[in-house]
Amino acid sequence: MSELDLGRFHEISVSTADLDASLRFYEMLGFARGSIGDAWPHPYAVVTLGSLVLGLHQYKFPSPSFTTVHADIPGTLQVYRTAGAVIAFSKTGPDCFNEFGLRDPAGHMITLLERATHPDDAWAPARTSPTLGEFLAYSLPSAAPDVSTGFWRALGAQSAIGRPCWPAEWLLAGGLMVAIHAESHFDAPALVFHRHGVASGTRIESPEGLSLVIVG
Repeated sequence: MSELDLGRFHEISVSTADLDASLRFYEMLGFARGSIGDAWPHPYAVVTLGSLVLGLHQYKFPSPSFTTVHADIPGTLQVYRTAGAVIAFSKTGPDCFNEFGLRDPAGHMITLLERATHPDDAWAPARTSPTLGEFLAYSLPSAAPDVSTGFWRALGAQSAIGRPCWPAEWLLAGGLMVAIHAESHFDAPALVFHRHGVASGTRIESPEGLSLVIVG
């Protein structure tokens, strides 16, 4: 195991200006709504499709964020700092919800939380979408995919076998498939799905501006 540990994948956290509109959009596409806890004071909901969990937050923050749960946030934060990670924000102490965030070399946010903000029954591992198909990966653009891939591996992500229909470096990060693709191929973070009979590269834009890409 890497000295740096991402923890367990929790959700892709997405900032939305209109939670109801975001929920209508994802439920229309076949996502299931999960139950939530009381960690956040702002309006919040969870939707799932297969191994993919999206946390929809009616709150402004750097979005989207790959979000995990880790048992020891203060100690892990110190390990990351000692390793030279550039910390984007941190909130630790006995009187607050402990979390911290950092960015990968391409600028994509990663957030570690002290505990889950929704229970495990938010997951719907057997579901696929009649519109989108099968979820493949949360894919991140990079001008230097080898550098970004090396960074994620240093955090404990493991190499994985992906689909040739989406050219990328494939990694299993905290339990979720993450792909690192060249930004010349696609210049935004994307939720990538596979469905037969759809023009490869079909792109759907969510109300929050998150790209959903269908490949054949």
